[in-house]
Amino acid sequence: MGVNAMVLYLTVISGYLVVAYLVGTDLTPAQSRFISGIFVVFATYALRGVTQYWWTGDMARLALESGEPGTTIGMNAVGLNPALIAGPMGLVGIAGALRFMWDVRTGHRQA
Repeated sequence: MGVNAMVLYLTVISGYLVVAYLVGTDLTPAQSRFISGIFVVFATYALRGVTQYWWTGDMARLALESGEPGTTIGMNAVGLNPALIAGPMGLVGIAGALRFMWDVRTGHRQA
């Protein structure tokens, strides 16, 4: 489920970036605010799913690994909850996509 949420997040980000690149300069300010608002809602929702599923999965891993020594198998060599990485990275992705739209709309493209 966490991977499905991640795919949804990446789909929403990719769609927004394609819209920004192809028609960002042609959008009215109201259209730009609307599409950006919808983007933030859906990307945040998908990112919440990613972090929730991965957090819950790591809690299950910890529960499974907390059995008697010799009866459990280590399932995470690093011992780091993947949600702690995915959450901040996802927020950076949302902010970066919004900045990309801003740059396209204000003419800050670099040659």
